[in-house]
Amino acid sequence: MYRFLLCGLSSAMNKLFFVSVGVGYLCLFSSLWLNKTILMDFCLVSLNCLSVNFCLMFDEVSLMFVGAVLVISGSVGIYSSWYMDDEKFFLRFMFLILLFVGSMVSLILIPNLICLMLGWDGLGLVSFLLVCYYQNNKSLSAAMVTAITNRVGDVLILVCVGMLSVYGDWVFYKRYDFCFSLFMSVMFVVAGMTKSAQIPFSAWLPAAMAAPTPVSSLVHSSTLVTAGVYLLIRGFWVLEPNSQSLDLLKIASLLTLLMAGMVALMEVDFKKVIALSTLSQLGVMMFCLSMKLPYVAFFHLITHATFKALLFVSAGCVIHSNSGNQDLRSLSKCWEELPVSMSFLSVASFSLAGVPFMSGFFSKDLIIELSLMSCDNFVIYVLMMVGVSFTSWYMLRVFMSVAVGNNKKAVISSWSKESSSVVVSYVCLFFCAVFSGWVISSKFKLVFFSTFIDTWLFLTICFIPLYGVFLFLFMVSLHPLPWLPRVSKFIISMWNFKLLSSQFLIMPGMLNCYKISRCMDQGWLEMVGPQGVYSVLSKSSQKNQLIQSWYFLFLLGSLLLCLSVSVMIVLFFLS
Repeated sequence: MYRFLLCGLSSAMNKLFFVSVGVGYLCLFSSLWLNKTILMDFCLVSLNCLSVNFCLMFDEVSLMFVGAVLVISGSVGIYSSWYMDDEKFFLRFMFLILLFVGSMVSLILIPNLICLMLGWDGLGLVSFLLVCYYQNNKSLSAAMVTAITNRVGDVLILVCVGMLSVYGDWVFYKRYDFCFSLFMSVMFVVAGMTKSAQIPFSAWLPAAMAAPTPVSSLVHSSTLVTAGVYLLIRGFWVLEPNSQSLDLLKIASLLTLLMAGMVALMEVDFKKVIALSTLSQLGVMMFCLSMKLPYVAFFHLITHATFKALLFVSAGCVIHSNSGNQDLRSLSKCWEELPVSMSFLSVASFSLAGVPFMSGFFSKDLIIELSLMSCDNFVIYVLMMVGVSFTSWYMLRVFMSVAVGNNKKAVISSWSKESSSVVVSYVCLFFCAVFSGWVISSKFKLVFFSTFIDTWLFLTICFIPLYGVFLFLFMVSLHPLPWLPRVSKFIISMWNFKLLSSQFLIMPGMLNCYKISRCMDQGWLEMVGPQGVYSVLSKSSQKNQLIQSWYFLFLLGSLLLCLSVSVMIVLFFLS
């Protein structure tokens, strides 16, 4: 009976996900011709001059983002029906996915900062439950790091809510009249950085890979990590008057872009490389925001969400078919065994690398050209170009290792024919990953820019990373570098941010607690307390036992002496 009910609910959910994909594509296409903003306002609480309203805002940005979320979540839901089919708590997992998507949709549509916490906190809570889904020590520690880091952003949003209470209105969209403008903009920036895993809050994003692959497809494409970017896009009018907050965002985004690319070049975990590519692209979006181009950042957010979801589901098929093996050093020749998955993996990889005429090319090329037209320092140009070029390098490494590599396999693939559910989810995401960039750039008027970059200047700057790579390889080939293992260890640890995000905050308290424990609980307090009382009572009982034994012997000797004296006296008188 339970099995029959489970099959019925699974079938109903598949139909729901198919409808979600259709509605998502409808929202995507309708947003391209929507040229007005619809605001629905419902009063929840009204007290004197203070009122709390529940608002829903429908415009071209929110409708397009909702469409992308629905397409991706529907495709991932169809994919989950195959990937998680043998799970004992399959229905629990699917309901958590629905809650996760619902929290993201509410975050997108609500412009009110108080009601926005419904989606903002909902994402943090449900992501904690999804990351620790497998219920082991690794999943729990990753979920705790994810939840605690995101709570920093929650606290900063609550601080902004408190400052906005001065106005009696918490709608932050297109508002310029904030008296706490600088402080609030810094709070907004740091809150967005925590949710989008910018330095120094980057360690939780690779750790969240402990979740199942369908969850990673949602988290790293269109839901949790993009929430911070979307918040800053919506509240950009708070950031724009304050160059200090934008400078902070620019420095953090460039360092994140560079760090994620360096780590991805040396990482051997398949899923973590894709997670680090997400971190790198989030740095690109934040850098675009720091250049005061919010809608270009939103353009890249949409295109990145589509091809990253396709990349994750195809990578999940490879991992699932190799019995859960995620090591790039033991994955090879998957094109022969999984031709459909490898075809879509190549499409997603090319789009992420920015191959011309794929979706990623239209947004990344626009960001690069607009950044070269700005009046920034030459060092910023070099860092940005090096960080962006890393994407092509590590995606080429992943594709060569997984698809056509000749590595020694540790396990044998369980099967070579992809399920129909997997192929359907691929097809649903394929059109967005290939055509969304061209459609949005031609129809979305907010991202239309004319660029005037000299061709030779552009090519010269583009080849700067290659010069550095060749010079580095030349130096490595000439002389042995004794410091290279230490540098590699430093890079793999994400510039020690893994330690700084976890052990750095915990170890001082643990050491102090250990010293206090040795000094008090295991020291004088123990001697004065239970151990001291036990020692005193033990010694007292020993002395008491000794005294009693000597007293008994004294009494016995006295008795014998008295008896002997009495006998002697009696014998004396009788004689």
